[in-house]
Amino acid sequence: MLKFKPSTDKAKETKPRQKTNWLKVLTISNIVIIALVAIGIGSMAVIHQSDTNPNFCSTCHIMQPNVTSYQTGNTMDNVHQQAGVECKDCHDYPVPAEIASGVNYLVGNYEVDTQGKILKRVYTDEMCLDCHISQEYVADVTDFLFRNPHNSHWGFMPCSECHISHGEQIDYCSSCHDNGGQRMTGEPIEDRGKIGHLEQITSSD
Repeated sequence: MLKFKPSTDKAKETKPRQKTNWLKVLTISNIVIIALVAIGIGSMAVIHQSDTNPNFCSTCHIMQPNVTSYQTGNTMDNVHQQAGVECKDCHDYPVPAEIASGVNYLVGNYEVDTQGKILKRVYTDEMCLDCHISQEYVADVTDFLFRNPHNSHWGFMPCSECHISHGEQIDYCSSCHDNGGQRMTGEPIEDRGKIGHLEQITSSD
């Protein structure tokens, strides 16, 4: 036969249910929401500055000479600046890569040349052709030149063979030819009738 233990006062005792402190919950929730909004706005401000303000980029990256040439130089990057091309139109990297770049800068994990300048980036035609469409298109645009540098007897050459965004341009064709008086970015504007092949035609008349 089963025997039941008599109930005791302790068994009947139950812990009182704690009331939820809604004021505390609401306060913490508001703090979290405000913090998230502040982080979101701050992130958007940083992204906007990095998209539109070259000087902002130079606060972390060793690139002040590039910023100066972009804004006031006589180089290809200033030509892009005048056309409304911004830094991140070319230098657009995934967020993880941006974070890694910032960390590497802070800890000094980057390489420089013998003059203490950051190493130049090696880039392919893909960067240029994001805007300039294709090498065939560029060749058509410059087809009016006496010698078309974008459709030479060497075929299609890498853009960087002549075009240096943050530096002096390389007149590759002129290493062998007079190049028909072609003027490279950064060179003074001269009367094309007095230089190159056109000068020869004029003198022969």
